[in-house]
Amino acid sequence: MPADGPALDANAASLRAPAAALHQYEMLAAFAELAILSEDIDRLLQEACDYVRRAVGADLVLLYRQGVGGGSVEVRAVAGGDPALVGAQVRRRDDASLESRLLRDGEPVIVPDAWAEPRLETRALLRRFDQRGLALIPLRDGAGTPMLGMLHISTRTPRDFAGELAFLRIYASLVAASMARIEALRRRRDEQAARERSEWQLRLVLEGIPQLVWSAERGAQWRWMGPQWTEVTGRDPAASLGRGWLEAIHPDDAAAVEEAWQLADARGIFEVDCRIWHQHDGAYRWYQGRALPIVPDHGERSWVGTFTDVEDLRALEARQAVLVAELQHRTRNLLAVVEGIALQTLEATESPEAFEASFHDRLEALARAQQLLSRAEGETLTLRHLLETERAALGTADEDALITLDGPDVLLPSTMVQTLALLIHELATNSRKHGVIARGAGRIAITWRVTGDGGARVLDLAWHETGDLPAPACDARRGFGRELIERALPFQLGASSEYRIVAGAVTCRLQLPLGGTPA
Repeated sequence: MPADGPALDANAASLRAPAAALHQYEMLAAFAELAILSEDIDRLLQEACDYVRRAVGADLVLLYRQGVGGGSVEVRAVAGGDPALVGAQVRRRDDASLESRLLRDGEPVIVPDAWAEPRLETRALLRRFDQRGLALIPLRDGAGTPMLGMLHISTRTPRDFAGELAFLRIYASLVAASMARIEALRRRRDEQAARERSEWQLRLVLEGIPQLVWSAERGAQWRWMGPQWTEVTGRDPAASLGRGWLEAIHPDDAAAVEEAWQLADARGIFEVDCRIWHQHDGAYRWYQGRALPIVPDHGERSWVGTFTDVEDLRALEARQAVLVAELQHRTRNLLAVVEGIALQTLEATESPEAFEASFHDRLEALARAQQLLSRAEGETLTLRHLLETERAALGTADEDALITLDGPDVLLPSTMVQTLALLIHELATNSRKHGVIARGAGRIAITWRVTGDGGARVLDLAWHETGDLPAPACDARRGFGRELIERALPFQLGASSEYRIVAGAVTCRLQLPLGGTPA
């Protein structure tokens, strides 16, 4: 019986070998089924380690991914070891090591006893994990394909994996092919997501900007337009292709558009101002068209451009031109008034000092009127507001008691404000020198009313100053105030005036046409 022992062991081994191979290929088939369906790279790598460990009865399996440049590898999955190893990097230090040879040449490394192999860079690591039998299998999807990494398969006891090398090569090739498939799928999805994001951003820009965006070929042949064109013009996109878009251009501007296209090639830019039909307004609006050429590597020059709505801008520019003209007109009038004040003041005064004081006061009255006009732009200026401003400028302690105002709210035309302000100033100046304001006793009553209606409305304004006033001195000269009342007002405003000075009273009464100014 003892003589039969070795023969029985050999027979048992021969029986176990087919069973082990069958088990390995069953595991390979199971992994292949999973790999075909998997889209999760991390799960795939972990399952790859688990399946091969069970297939060959290994104690430890690590899956390394090759780093950029091939100078290091990173642990991506672990079976039979500490999961904390995932993410650890192992840097190559010895180009003559067996690991470096594998990563360089793509050939497997079989080491029956790693502790006895000095060419292994990871020998110290294997001793720490008590691993001796070792197989390092490259991960590549066939000859000539890129190296993706390698499988580390090891056992605690010495073991020669040479007999299982064919299985391990097939298995590693399947793992590599699955990795490449999932990563290619991920790249396609990333690229698709990037394209969709780019298209979404482009669509957001094209649909969000207020300009009408378009592209065209030579000869004003449109081949594409943004949705704004249809929204604004109401024209069907297909009907606007080619030269159909020109139907939305105002007939009077068609020649200018055609000329701009004829000049575009030579100038390198298309520029034109034209009117485009606007369906929401039911009218044409002004647009500024601009386009620049795009010359592809191969093909004919095309144009990308926009039409920008400038209707409001043109209206603003027109209003600005009117305002500038009005400002120039007012400035000329103001200079003429200042010149007249200067000449009249110079004629009526006897010394430079008296001229300076009178001229200064009159300029201040003129400045107050200008300030009221500037503040009242777009608003309303009433006669009461003007009178209160001039009364406050006197700076007297009892101005409210000395000077009373009585009349309805009356809106003043801007052409009347300046002259009325100077009139009130002259009457107040005369009172400050000789009358009620100078004496601090008496009364000044300013009253007004409006007669007539529509375009025939007339402002009846009266200054009535009473008190212990002397009779007027005989003076052949006519002062600035009298010139203003008796000559300037009738000439400038079409007013009728009456001015009297007697002992105890100064009376000035004006009747000024208001025209259509509302009350």
